[in-house]
Amino acid sequence: MRTRDKTLQRNNIMISKSSSKLAKSNITSLEKFVGYCVPTDLSDFYLFSNGGVPDKSCFYIEKDDDFVEISLFIPILYTNDDLGGMSIELSYKYLTKIGIPHKYLPFGVDWGGNYFSLDLETGNIVLLLMDLGDFSDKCIKYIARNFSSFINNLQEHEEEDV
Repeated sequence: MRTRDKTLQRNNIMISKSSSKLAKSNITSLEKFVGYCVPTDLSDFYLFSNGGVPDKSCFYIEKDDDFVEISLFIPILYTNDDLGGMSIELSYKYLTKIGIPHKYLPFGVDWGGNYFSLDLETGNIVLLLMDLGDFSDKCIKYIARNFSSFINNLQEHEEEDV
């Protein structure tokens, strides 16, 4: 699979190593697979760039005075080695198999293997914490009210002075 570099127009995010280009029919197939419609902002993002590595990767969580960092956006359907051989469909199958509710659609991972996911019922973006044992509410960290809010508030990672 060929990888591409794209600049997302909103927030000037550069996405590198994205997977093969999608068609609207691929989004429709994903929706049938998960049994939910995906929001337009997520669909538009994936039609523009099918996964990839963002140059702005940090999301600041004001209420926690903390940040989370996305290492990559998982592609739909088309896997590639640059993105760990992952796809949203494979990740979704894995998560539901280990007991994560079907309403969580993984679209990214952080450096520790936690999944950024869309709550398909509310539209919220959450981080599924994978190292806390059996799935419970304590494994869900609220990140943003929707996908656009998440994307539009990504910032560059600033190196700390040592």
